[in-house]
Amino acid sequence: MGRVVKVILNDAEKDPLYENLTIELNADEMVHIHLKNIRLDMTKNAYNNFYDGIKEAYEQIKNSKS
Repeated sequence: MGRVVKVILNDAEKDPLYENLTIELNADEMVHIHLKNIRLDMTKNAYNNFYDGIKEAYEQIKNSKS
């Protein structure tokens, strides 16, 4: 497990069981996304692509007529 250099969302110190979505950037340049028993590891570049895709999908859902 790498050393966390930046907490992007929430904080494992306050939520050690990751009950809430937590996103961390580690010293090894890997981003870890935690939620309950799910852990997703990706590089910073992969995270940035993932973020852009989620943001675009959110905008499309927000602007849909349903």
